[in-house]
Amino acid sequence: GVHGRLHYLGEKNTDTTSKRKLACKTPALSVLETIHDVRGLHDNFTLDLHGFRYVKAPTKFEGWASEQDIKRHLIPEIEDLLRHELEGCDEINVIDIKQQHHENRCNKLVCVDYTAPSVESLLHQMYEIKADYLLAGRVRLIKPIQCSVTRSPIAIADGSGVVAQRDISTTNTGSPRRYGIYRDGCYWYYMSEQAEEDVLLFKTYDSDQSVPATTYLRTTFDIPNTPTDTISKTIEIQALVFTHPVNKQVSNDGQLEEKDIQSLKRKISALSDEVSHNQALVRAGLDLRQWESSKTAERIHHLISDRDHSRAETLALSMQLNYLEDCVANFYMSWSSSCHQDALVGQMQHLICSTPRLRQSLGQDQQAHLSLVQSMNVYGPDAEMLLLRQRLQAQCAENERLKVQINTRVEDKMNEAFSSALQVAVKNERGQDNVVIEALRQEIYRLHLSLEAKTPESEDSTELTR
Repeated sequence: GVHGRLHYLGEKNTDTTSKRKLACKTPALSVLETIHDVRGLHDNFTLDLHGFRYVKAPTKFEGWASEQDIKRHLIPEIEDLLRHELEGCDEINVIDIKQQHHENRCNKLVCVDYTAPSVESLLHQMYEIKADYLLAGRVRLIKPIQCSVTRSPIAIADGSGVVAQRDISTTNTGSPRRYGIYRDGCYWYYMSEQAEEDVLLFKTYDSDQSVPATTYLRTTFDIPNTPTDTISKTIEIQALVFTHPVNKQVSNDGQLEEKDIQSLKRKISALSDEVSHNQALVRAGLDLRQWESSKTAERIHHLISDRDHSRAETLALSMQLNYLEDCVANFYMSWSSSCHQDALVGQMQHLICSTPRLRQSLGQDQQAHLSLVQSMNVYGPDAEMLLLRQRLQAQCAENERLKVQINTRVEDKMNEAFSSALQVAVKNERGQDNVVIEALRQEIYRLHLSLEAKTPESEDSTELTR
């Protein structure tokens, strides 16, 4: 063996869990330990008795820099190795792949990657209901390490002498990792000149408490007189290895255990809460759309009122326009066939007085009427013809204005049609929301029926078992 300094957490063990997160710069306790070389003796160590084992596993794999190549080619080799080395290997799930450089100061502290509570919590997070079934069998968290080490090899403690409650600190590290506490009498091992084919298997967790080694402690240390320019690199693979229960199968026949029923009830309750939340959101959305629809209906009502008023006004203007055109035409015909000026002046005065819009354009006071009569008396028939032509031009301009106004009314009508189409679309969307809500209600009802049907079967099965 060799002598090397191992670094433990620099604090006393307590029964209370610290809420302070441990940093890598936390002072450590440095202890000179004897670390035994397993080179040539690795067949004497087993996972159940010592918690670790070195095995020869040559590989032709070279794509260490590619995580995809590691998953595609190296992981199947590791799974085959685990099936060969472990008994009762019914199921394997690789949960982590990590490449390490031992120059990290945190790697110098004696540690364990997972504790029993953290592994069981991980199982429930990953497998939910199936976790209880798996824990009824045997669960092992195995970490194969494949590396080429010269300067800072891995030192691993004899797992049969490690007691978690005594040798592992409860200090919070912000991760499942926990650090070891120094205790005299712990045996440490390493492999000298470890090559890529020398794979280290060690056990982080074992649910079978009857075996001597259920956990481990590990660290790295510097070998004296080793060149400082050499760097140790490793690839660590964490794998959950399951041995299924012998007398218990996953229930596919409709019989559920009480824990499964409770879990289903919790899921149904969570689903019901989610549906209620979604219904509240849908109701809020429908209320908003209803408010928008009422505002749209109010605007449409105002538009319809404006449209009716505009139609009435347009009809009145059209009647006035027709009357003016008839009066002007009759006046023109009378002027062309008559030479009596007094009669023409009388007709002009009657036209002005009987036509509101013509009276408005010429002036609403008597002075304007007298001025018109005086101008006609002074300038004679030619002036009257010029005045009539001016009035005809003004009437043509009025006709153009009416055309523009009518076009505006047509555009308002188009806007009204668009608003009606928008209201129909809102009604259709509300209908679709009602369909979704009804489907969710039916799904909840179906789940409740299924649960009620399965609960009596479970009770009958329990009575038969008794």
